Amino acid sequence: MDYAKLDHLKSWGNISHISAGFTAVLIGYTSSIVIIIQAATSAGASPLQIASWLLVLGLMVGGSSIAYSWYYKMPVLMSWSTPGAAMLVAVVGQYALSEVIGAFIISGLLIVLTGLISPLSRLIEKIPSQLATAMLAAILIPFCLKAFTPVMSSPATFGLMVVTFFVAKRYLPRYAMMLLLIVGVAIAIFSGAFIGQSISLDIAKPMWVTPEFSLMAMLNLSVPLYIITMLSQNLPGFAMMRSYQYHVPAKPVFIGTGILNMLFAPFGGFSLNLAAISAAICMNEEVDEDRKQRYRSAMWAGMFYVIAGLWATAVVTIFLALPKEISNILAGLALLGTLLMCMQSAFSDESLRESSLYTFLVTLSGITLFGIGATLWGLIAGLVHKKVMGK
Repeated sequence: MDYAKLDHLKSWGNISHISAGFTAVLIGYTSSIVIIIQAATSAGASPLQIASWLLVLGLMVGGSSIAYSWYYKMPVLMSWSTPGAAMLVAVVGQYALSEVIGAFIISGLLIVLTGLISPLSRLIEKIPSQLATAMLAAILIPFCLKAFTPVMSSPATFGLMVVTFFVAKRYLPRYAMMLLLIVGVAIAIFSGAFIGQSISLDIAKPMWVTPEFSLMAMLNLSVPLYIITMLSQNLPGFAMMRSYQYHVPAKPVFIGTGILNMLFAPFGGFSLNLAAISAAICMNEEVDEDRKQRYRSAMWAGMFYVIAGLWATAVVTIFLALPKEISNILAGLALLGTLLMCMQSAFSDESLRESSLYTFLVTLSGITLFGIGATLWGLIAGLVHKKVMGK
């Protein structure tokens, strides 16, 4: 018997690796799934098309996490951009679904170009993180506010879910969203929301949408999605890996994820990027004392993402059946932590506080000038103010 091969196989069944991978997926999935479904719905996608979005996101994120982690022997965990999805909810309704898909392709192309053209990556890095997070905070605030409006229409539902969230954040912070989701679904079941609903366990199928390319969609969707993906996911993702002494080259990550983004965009793959916060779950000492073995936890996470994507049809059926109040509470509370971090970062540098404030207010205003939306104008306002003030 070859004991070396046996030990190698056993190492893949390490419970701490599997647990870390599953936890990372659980946190990433439960904290963003409602927002992704809202984005797809706002874009005019049908239930089958929404399932296609979740399918390809699971395959993209899972497959790339497995591939990069295996190749570099480092925990390279991928994700989608939750703030990017939140931005889409507010904007995609102005465009046809085919134009939205075209915008996803252009966003992926910009990420590829970032990997190929060094000046472009340096230009992105020159955008102050404070302005980017101020823009993100303004995008997230409407979602977080909607979490509290059900207190008037459904006080019992609101009270039960908020109490669950607070208690879970106190004692089981990692699983707060999962517990909140369980309570929300339970309330929906008892209120009769699932009566007449048949939950299919069939594997989801990819649904092609032929892209159209619109200049306005590129300016209002592609560019903001690209900037948000780079500044809120990719750059923090690399910083997170470096903090754990994992040095993965940026160029192949940008080129690879950008190409995958472009290929899967017609099926609903709106973004593919490095995970930031949830990635730490696969990198710390609790995963494995031997840091060279921790990459396996990210590979397990990739497998779980693929599984979740394959059964997206059932997920979509459940979430579309949820009452609007429950969906709003889930989405708003899921984004509270991100909003808090954005607000803290946006106003952390005294020299840029006023510029951040302009970015925040203009983005929040929802204005549209010359066909360009508030997201891009907000960032422009902050950059212009910074330049005028000589900061």
